[in-house]
Amino acid sequence: MSSSFNFPRPTTKADDLEDLYKAYGVDRTVVLDLAVTHETPETVREGHYGAYLSFFHSCGLIFPIPEPILEILAELGLSLTQILPNFLRHLIAFLVRAREEGISFGLSEFRQLVLVKRNQQNLGTFLVSPRLGRHVIEDIPYRDEKWREQFFVFKMDRASMGEFDFSRLPRRWAENIAPSGSSSMSDEIRV
Repeated sequence: MSSSFNFPRPTTKADDLEDLYKAYGVDRTVVLDLAVTHETPETVREGHYGAYLSFFHSCGLIFPIPEPILEILAELGLSLTQILPNFLRHLIAFLVRAREEGISFGLSEFRQLVLVKRNQQNLGTFLVSPRLGRHVIEDIPYRDEKWREQFFVFKMDRASMGEFDFSRLPRRWAENIAPSGSSSMSDEIRV
C-alpha cells in the first residue's frame, strides 16, 4: 500500500500520554512518545509501533499488550494501527470470555465469530462485524469518530509487548488480511 492514506494531524498531546501513565496505570518502563511530523499510522519510526488513545480509553487495551492480541494481528498480517476500535473491542471481549470459560482462543476461533472487513471510509483499515448470533457484548459502535487523530507511538520492547517476538508484526500496512488455512478470506473482505 502506498503512503497515500489521508491521515489527519494527530491531536495527541504530552498530557494525553501522561494520562496513560497516571490514569491507566501504564508502567513508566513503557516508552510512550508523540508522533513526529513525518509519522503516520503507516510510517512509524524504526523500533516503535503505533496505537490510538481510544484503544486504552474505550477498548481496555493494556501494556504489555497481551500476546493473544499480537498473535492474531501477526497471523492476519495487520499492524495495530490498521484496526478500528470496533475490531479491538470485539477481540478483547472474546479473549476475556474465552479465558473465563477456560478455553483456548486464536485466529480460527475469532474468524468463526466475526467477519473481518475493509473499512471503506478509512482506506487501509479493518473492522469486524459479528456473525449472526455470535455477539459477546452488545452496543459496540460499528465505527468510531475521530479515533485516528489520537495517534501516538511507543517503543517495541518487553515492557510494551512482553515476550512476543515483535519481528513477526508487519512494518508496512497490508492491503489485505493474510489468508489462513483453508478458509477463503475473499468472501469476508467486502463492504
